[in-house]
This record gives sequence, structure tokens and C-alpha cells, in this order.
Amino acid sequence: NGSLFGLPQPEVLSRNGSFMAYRRLEEHVGKFRDFLNQHGKTADERELIAAKLMGRWRSGAPLVLAPERDDPALAADPKRNNDFNYRTQDPHGYAVPLGSHIRRMNPRDTGANMNRRRMIRRGATYGPHLPEDAPDDGTERGIAAFVICASLIRQFEFAQNVWINDRNFHELGNERDPIIGTQDGTLEFKIPRRPIRRTITGLPAFTTVRGGAYFFLPALKALAWLAGDGRGTESR
Repeated sequence: NGSLFGLPQPEVLSRNGSFMAYRRLEEHVGKFRDFLNQHGKTADERELIAAKLMGRWRSGAPLVLAPERDDPALAADPKRNNDFNYRTQDPHGYAVPLGSHIRRMNPRDTGANMNRRRMIRRGATYGPHLPEDAPDDGTERGIAAFVICASLIRQFEFAQNVWINDRNFHELGNERDPIIGTQDGTLEFKIPRRPIRRTITGLPAFTTVRGGAYFFLPALKALAWLAGDGRGTESR
């Protein structure tokens, strides 16, 4: 896909290559903790709100499979912790709210044309840990995210513009991704529950983009070509 880049020449450089999007996101840990303290009366309630915003508990256990409490054993099992869907297991968002971070970033069986949106996503944290009882110290900390895809527009940019920042995603009306979406204090987050759903208003921005870039990753044959004499002869 050459929609954002002219394809490298000769053809060996572009065939079977991939694009990579890089984002450096500062995480406002103190602000997130203050938000939980404001909206949760107990430690358990604060943990549940955090899980509802994300869609997983802190251990990584998904709310679809562990809706009431964290389950570290589930989180540690790679064959179970990602084996769920939304259409049959949680269609109305009673476990994972429709606007939660993981539901937006991968709608799974409730998203249209999902095969066109496939991405490989990896991340790494940076900066020192902020102790639980410490106030915000002004030190930058966060996550470095790497997204590999075949089309930056059809996959990465689509996720940014539609899944993350479309206020009417899943017909929610006035929401963006609560973790990495563009927040200005005027939007809300709805938590479906019986008999009456909970609506939290005035979400602040929990993250700030500090840097980013787009890259092209050549295929192995292209790397071999580059390591050769530049005329198609591979090094031995």
C-alpha cells in the first residue's frame, strides 16, 4: 500500500514489506488515580471502575470471562485470557462496556470488515514506577507502542479516527476511548448495569502523545538484497 509513502524501488525492497506506526504516550498516573478516588468509594469499587475503563483487570484477566473480580490465574493462561467474543458472551456490555479501551481497539466479532483491520500490536513501558501512595512527581512515564500493518490508512489510521475517537462508536453518542482517546473534560463514559446504567461525566485526558513516526519494514529478501552488492546478489 503506497497511500502514505511512495513504494521503495527497486521492487524487491517493497514486496512483502510492512508498515509500522510508532507512538510514545505519556501516561498521567496521578490523574488516573485521582479520578478513581473521586468516583469510587472503596478500593474494590475503584478497581472495578479501572477495569471497566480498560476492559481487563490489572492482571490482564478480561472482564468478559471474569466480570466480578480479578483472576490472576486466568490472566496467566495464554490459551484462555484472549479466548472470548462479544456478540454471544457480552452483547450489551454488562461485563465490558461498549466504549471500553479493549472493546474499541478490537471490536472482535462485533466490528465490520475486521479482516481488513488486522494489526500486530506490541508495547513497552518507559519511565519509573510511581509508588501507590505517592503524589504525581512530574516525571514522564508511559508506553511506547508499535503497530505493524499492511495499510496505515485502512488499519492504524482507521483505528485512531474511528475506533478511538469516534464519539458515536457503537452508537454511544458522546464518548471517546477513555484511556487513549482525545479528552477535553466534556465527554462521558457509560457503564451498563441493571437496573440503571452508570454514567461518569467529565473524563480528563489520561494520556498525551509525546512522539510518533511511520516506518517501512522491508521483507527478509529485501534485507538480503541490501546486504548484498545492491544488484540483487545476496551476501552469503
